[in-house]
Amino acid sequence: MSGLLGSFAACIACQACTCVSSSICTFLCGKLCSGNDSPKQETVVSRTSRLTYFFLFLVVVLATWIFRDKAPESFTGNDIFSKSLNCPSDTKSNGCVARAFVLRLCFATSVFHLTLGLPTIGVNDYSNPRVAFHTALWPIKLAWWAILHFIVFLIPSSFFLGFGWLALIFGILFILVQIILYIEWVYQLNEDWIARDGAENISGPFHIAIMIISFICFGGSVTLTAFMFKWFGTSSTQPEESCGLYLFFISWNLIMFVFLTILSFRATEWVPSTGLLPSTLVAIFMTFKVLNALYSQNTCNSISAASSTGPPEVIGGISIIIAVVLAAYNSVWISKGMDRDGQFWGPTHDSGAQSNDRSVPLVELEAQPTNHMNTDTVEHGESEAPALSGPVGYNVAFFHFAVAFGMCYVAMQLTNWNTEYTVNSIDKSTTSMWIKIVDSWILSLMYGWSMIAPKVLTNRQFEY
Repeated sequence: MSGLLGSFAACIACQACTCVSSSICTFLCGKLCSGNDSPKQETVVSRTSRLTYFFLFLVVVLATWIFRDKAPESFTGNDIFSKSLNCPSDTKSNGCVARAFVLRLCFATSVFHLTLGLPTIGVNDYSNPRVAFHTALWPIKLAWWAILHFIVFLIPSSFFLGFGWLALIFGILFILVQIILYIEWVYQLNEDWIARDGAENISGPFHIAIMIISFICFGGSVTLTAFMFKWFGTSSTQPEESCGLYLFFISWNLIMFVFLTILSFRATEWVPSTGLLPSTLVAIFMTFKVLNALYSQNTCNSISAASSTGPPEVIGGISIIIAVVLAAYNSVWISKGMDRDGQFWGPTHDSGAQSNDRSVPLVELEAQPTNHMNTDTVEHGESEAPALSGPVGYNVAFFHFAVAFGMCYVAMQLTNWNTEYTVNSIDKSTTSMWIKIVDSWILSLMYGWSMIAPKVLTNRQFEY
């Protein structure tokens, strides 16, 4: 019982820290906006809201990561919650209880953001009263968040084990969107750096930076590939031929990123945004995905065997941290890309030339007069804050949908993609390996298609 109380005490402490962090962020933003060159009030509200949602997201991730290993033993033997917290197939299976625990919190966070995303569909301006679901009503939203994360512990585990398959689908969809955004980003980076020097100024500092980073990324990809042949090419417990599949994964990845790099030189004739930098950035990302995938298996894994006596699953822990960062980062860019004039769907007819400017931030920052943040005086000497107005700068509904999908993605990382696991392993299973391998293949195919599509589909116009 003490373990159970300790777990809930930790949850309450996390929620308290979240509220304090949110208050501090609000206070600091208010202070920073008191100067002459302060951002607009709309910018402060937008940033504070997203920071608060990020802290709530981070609290849930930390709770699932910690209690994934510690809480199941306390919950399994507890008479009050055992009927709903234990797994239906094996009431003493700590691994199954741990998986259900992670999925409980994932479900609660996803429902929280879905309930905020649905009322804000179509909201793209601060003048819309429904924007309050995103930027205001914080006491109500925090109470709703806490209630959701408590109620899920009263629902039988069988429901969440079924929800795990839905979370698996959402996690895979989140990966696919990540790939699209990464390809968009490498094109944007190359285009911006070339524009800073001018296309003809090949001796400019940004052209030199492009060359240096490109050689580092390509050299790093080749070097990492050589190490992967050593780390995953042989096994001390299995015959050498059992590692043939993993050697194929490494070799195929090498062939693909070399081919894409060579193709990019030719593709610059019809896709000016491509070139050496985008191809090498894709190459290093592809290679990292293959490394992460091969680390998820134990048949031919000399790294895992060598670290069996050391701190457990360091690389797995790093992959979880990367997953959290990607989920937080992509939640912003997905919401911007899904905006009415965002780059994800392509510019609309009335968006003008500005929609093609990749350097436009989520919310424009403009210098304001000193009295911009002052209140307006009304009768009886009272005052009220000026009403917010103007575009939000990103799709509010898709921001919340992206966070919900991102939570499913992190939950899949923590539960070995909805498969049985031991509490001492993180993201290590055959399912996890195959998802990451296919993820790498899709990245290479989509990047290759982005280079050849304008040549194949000549009747369509592409924006890069």
